[in-house]
Amino acid sequence: MQDYFKLSPEHMFQEIQRLRQSVEDVLSIKGISYDALKSALVPDRQRREIAFVFDTLEIESDWYGNDVFKHLIPLLEKESSHSILVGDYLDRPGQIEEVFEAFEESVLLNRNVEFQHPTQFYIVYINNLSDAMVEKIDEGLSEYKGYVGLADMTYSSRFKVYLSTMLVNLCVKHKKIILQGHEPDRDNSENVNMIGYPFEENGFKCCSLSDDLMGVLLSYKIERPVFSGFESDTHFSLNSLTVNPLPIDNFEIKIDDAKLDYLKREKAGSMSRAGLASVENSELAAIIRAKVNSSYIYNLSYNKDYNVIKFNIILEIGADQDSGSTRLLASLAYQPSEKVLRLITLY
Repeated sequence: MQDYFKLSPEHMFQEIQRLRQSVEDVLSIKGISYDALKSALVPDRQRREIAFVFDTLEIESDWYGNDVFKHLIPLLEKESSHSILVGDYLDRPGQIEEVFEAFEESVLLNRNVEFQHPTQFYIVYINNLSDAMVEKIDEGLSEYKGYVGLADMTYSSRFKVYLSTMLVNLCVKHKKIILQGHEPDRDNSENVNMIGYPFEENGFKCCSLSDDLMGVLLSYKIERPVFSGFESDTHFSLNSLTVNPLPIDNFEIKIDDAKLDYLKREKAGSMSRAGLASVENSELAAIIRAKVNSSYIYNLSYNKDYNVIKFNIILEIGADQDSGSTRLLASLAYQPSEKVLRLITLY
């Protein structure tokens, strides 16, 4: 849109703010706070992301999504918030072996499965899950013929990257509310269950708003490396809070020595688990730099008291073979006048 209409960053800032206000206004009418949806819309280093896998060849109904959700919906907690994404595991021309290997590497099967073609598998991806929630869903689906297992997508993998290009957002579940998109020409005062799955029969309330709003500000993005052509995501994220969104790939990563000493002392457990107990300033800056250049930024906010824009990234660090990867949240201040990203905290 920006390129087509030749909009300046100032115009884009105003448009993004207008969209956000529209979303907040519509949600408020429906008794939902936009800020309350945060846990469903941004990654949480202490929660899990799981892809539940279903074999459509074992499901008699052609509407296999509905059949899957008949079994899944009763297993969803009514006091938690999640984004739910769905889709078929699509083929990639000339990459059938890679697609199969990615599946084989990540999916923990609970029964024997004959892999005939990728699209036989239907994926339901849910974020912000606790260990207990994962166990409840996995056990609850164990007797369902169509369910074949799950893949833990909390950490990066080839399978996760593939899914990030295939799945679409189905809904946001906020406690007992199922929030969906509806046709842009339908009034936002209406609430419809566009998906048609049996949410109401299981004690949930369906609310909806225009797809134009749902798709822009209420859709969860599965974390993955930044592909060529998608570098503008970070630009627009920053433009949502400032009329001066500069490319940050060449910004200096600034870590005060006192800050690093504090982290080693007060966050010793997290730093040790990540293998950073004795990390040097330049080494940590390089780790943060690599993440900033290769992934998403999120949870952007503006602090009026200090006149600073800040955002978060999640560092995924492989400490050693025994403990596996460790996820740390890094909060960075955006300082465009100095072309600096300053580390605020890491834990």
